[in-house]
Amino acid sequence: MDKLRVMVVDDHQMVVQALVLALTREPDIEVVATASTVGEAVGAVAEAKPDVLLIDYYLPDGTGVDAVRGLELPDLKTVFLSSDRSDEAVLAAMEAGACGYLVKSEPLDQLVAAVRRAGEGEILLQPGELVALLGRQRDQRRREAEQQRVVASLTAREREILQLMTQSVDNRAIAESLHLALTTVH
Repeated sequence: MDKLRVMVVDDHQMVVQALVLALTREPDIEVVATASTVGEAVGAVAEAKPDVLLIDYYLPDGTGVDAVRGLELPDLKTVFLSSDRSDEAVLAAMEAGACGYLVKSEPLDQLVAAVRRAGEGEILLQPGELVALLGRQRDQRRREAEQQRVVASLTAREREILQLMTQSVDNRAIAESLHLALTTVH
């Protein structure tokens, strides 16, 4: 039986060493390379040709998304690791072609299982999680569009006042700088 070939990319050596130890204890998994930056990862992936890339989302010279987009290996399965649980990070990883996104607080046995499942071509996000994520993104876009609509409906003077308010300028200073009555600014 061929072993599942895995590459680990993280800028924290302790994390890399722990992941390598956990993965190499498994009889069906072989760690074929490690890297700590986007640049190293892109070069090492081409040479090592892993089946699964286990990559940190944030690296010193960019993101794991940057690394994955720079790769020309369509059969490579990518699993992102991060402490960032934000919708933006998860969605960016999935849009880059990841089959999974794991939070670093998960136990190692879940990581090992995720690597195996990724190697088999599974998508590690549950359909309900993905639907909820896309729903939150849709709602965020709607809120942003509504904010833009409201701002567009303001007069030039109202936008000037709003701009000063976003800079934490108090009403009295706004009135003075725009030569308005204080009651107009209120």
